Amino acid sequence: MSISKEQLDQSFKDKTYVELKDLVQLIEENFGFNVTLQRKDEQPTFTDEQKRRMTSVIFKDDGVLSQLHQAQKDRKDGISTYSDSEEEFAQLLKEVGNEK
Repeated sequence: MSISKEQLDQSFKDKTYVELKDLVQLIEENFGFNVTLQRKDEQPTFTDEQKRRMTSVIFKDDGVLSQLHQAQKDRKDGISTYSDSEEEFAQLLKEVGNEK
């Protein structure tokens, strides 16, 4: 993805200064992205939708599911490698089951 210098000049031809909002608008209009900005020193925050998407992708990964099943087996065998909380682990397995 790119934009030519001519296109850039055309987009900002009447501006003495290019503001950040102008750059965001240019990116969104020309590349089809939704852009959000955050200061470097702030911790990233995810929207509920982003969290749902990430969770769905993670729990559809065969490697992750395999590790969780192994942890479940280990727990049954008396080895707790995931968490000391039986309730927390059971909740995680329940949530994974709902993602399938």
